[in-house]
Order: sequence, then structure tokens, then C-alpha cells
Amino acid sequence: MKPAFTIRIMLLLVISMFIYIPCSKAGVPCAHILICCRVNNSGMQFLVNGKWNPAHDYNDINQVDDVLQKIKSAGINIVIIDMTNDSQWNKYWNIYSPMVNNIQKVCKKKKMQFIVFIGAAGSFSDWNEKAKRIWNTWAQDASYRKYGFGDNRPMLIAFQPSDMYWERYDKAPDSSKTYLSKFHIGTTQVNDPILPGKSDGWGYRNYSQSVDGKVRFVCPNAGVAKDTWRHIDGAEWQRRVEWVKQATEYSVYGSYDDTCDAINWGIADTKNTDVEYNKYPAEDPYLYYNILKNELTEPSAGKAEILH
Repeated sequence: MKPAFTIRIMLLLVISMFIYIPCSKAGVPCAHILICCRVNNSGMQFLVNGKWNPAHDYNDINQVDDVLQKIKSAGINIVIIDMTNDSQWNKYWNIYSPMVNNIQKVCKKKKMQFIVFIGAAGSFSDWNEKAKRIWNTWAQDASYRKYGFGDNRPMLIAFQPSDMYWERYDKAPDSSKTYLSKFHIGTTQVNDPILPGKSDGWGYRNYSQSVDGKVRFVCPNAGVAKDTWRHIDGAEWQRRVEWVKQATEYSVYGSYDDTCDAINWGIADTKNTDVEYNKYPAEDPYLYYNILKNELTEPSAGKAEILH
């Protein structure tokens, strides 16, 4: 190789180092899954193990495996388990905890992780008791997600606005938050306009973010108030997915399966549902899933693999 040519090549390499612009790091993707409340599934069918099923059962580990594989194939390795109903902790603990155990087993198998999402509580003692169960049952396992980003505590999502939660936390006696303090708490804003400052960005309906943009949430629901619930079109979903990816720490993509509040983006045949807000535009069972999968797994490849 001639010396002049070698020098030119070296100069080009040096120049390329200075003009290279790295892609911004997307937030770590997460999605909710729902282990209760099947009443609003009426008329819907879900793709489970290659068959259209009117429901899916997290007591069946083979169904858990299939649902989590679809979530993983869409580019998401962390699931947030909705345990916001008190019945899941009190009267029906023996029914719902085995479902979470199945999710834990499949997460270990697939190198995924999970987080528990708890509901509003009458007292901090009640919340602390739930946190104690999570800590003793799941949170110390490697499959339970730690926050990272400077905080190595396990994560816990609370179904209450940030301003309400942290005011109550500060006023609660130390004995009522011994276990809560072991977790990194993320809060949600649900029924009111979702504004930065009232949510840590974990959201629940529509779209939201934290004040600093570290956590963002989107789902295919058009609004927050119940009279605005409907599924948005594919173009709007694409815009939301592109926006939520810009979170610097966590990007939350609604729910794979939560039909209760029209926040689900999973593979669902909705043409025969009698719950109006659950209907997908153009009756396409794969509409939201394929848009999300394309964006998270093949951001520059054009079209995602179609599951039809």
C-alpha cells in the first residue's frame, strides 16, 4: 500500500471519529400485564399458543410462556404485573400469587424481569404490608427488576399521584414504611389530566412523562377520562411510540392485555367485542403489536416481521 494512500485512509478515519453522532439511548422498555379483571374481554379473542382464545390464564404456565414470548419478541424484557386490587392481597392471595410465581419462572427462563404494581391503600401500614410480601416473596430474586440508574433498590409502582403519595409518605411514621423504603417507588396519575409533577412518568392511560423526562408512558387509549376511551389509529400510535422511546431511563408501553381501560396493544381480535372502546381500528389484530415490534426491534429496517 502506498504511503500517500495510507495517510488518506488514516485521515478519513480520524475525521469520521469527530463527525460521528451517536444515537440517543432509548429508555429501557417495559409493559404492563393484567392477572385479573377479565370481565371486559367480552367478545374479544387473544392469540395464545397459535389459537384464538377468549381469555388467557396465567395459572397455565404454557400460556404465560407464550404471552411473555410475544412481549419479548416485541423488544420488551420487563413486565409490570398489575396487582392493584386489594382482593389479590387479601381474600384471593392463594389464587393470584401462583400466577406471579409462574411469571417469575418464565422470566427466569427467558432472561426477562418483572415489577409489581400495587393499588391505592387506605393507610401506609396497608401499603407497607404489601411491600413486605413482595420483598419476602419475589423482590430479592434476580428476576425482579432493580431500578438501576444510581438506585439499586427493587422497583415498586404505586397507583397514586406523586404529590399525594410522597406527602403521605413523609407524614407516615417510620414503622409504616420499613419495607416501602427498601423499594424505588414509581407513582402514576390516573383519572385527572396527567401532568409532569403529579406522576413519576409511569402513567396508566393516554401518555405522560416525569418532569425530567427520565420516564415516559404511552398506550393506545385516546384519553384519560372514561368518555374519551377509544383506541387511537396506527399513525398516532407510531408517533407515541417514537416519543416514548426518547425517555432517558424507562419507556413504558401500556399493557399487552389490559382491556379494562382500553390501554392494551397486544394481539387481539376485537371485531366481535361488545365493549366499544376495546375495538381496534380497521379490525386488525396485529395493528399495535407490529408497529411497536418494528420500532423496538428493527428501528431502521422498514417493516417488522408480520405475525399473520
